[in-house]
Amino acid sequence: MARRDPREARALGLWSAGWLFVLLVAGLVWIGDVTVEWPVLLVPVTWALVALRRGGRRDVPPPRRERPPPPRYDPAPPNLRTDTVQRPAVRNPWDEERR
Repeated sequence: MARRDPREARALGLWSAGWLFVLLVAGLVWIGDVTVEWPVLLVPVTWALVALRRGGRRDVPPPRRERPPPPRYDPAPPNLRTDTVQRPAVRNPWDEERR
């Protein structure tokens, strides 16, 4: 997922905090008691403060970590066959005749 522009992220955070505040106030007025349950409204206020505070210097990308090189495997010696199923390695008969 691509990162958002800091201004866009801030606006989205404020938008969602605003709607949460409106919906909580509507719920408190409709069902609850605002004089008793007002601390619930601190949640969207805190959300909005975090959204305003966030978004410092995001133009500098984080440093990239170097990947370690892949492990090196030694190939089989040239005088061994490894393409058989029954035996993992069979000597090449042509190499023995040349000696």
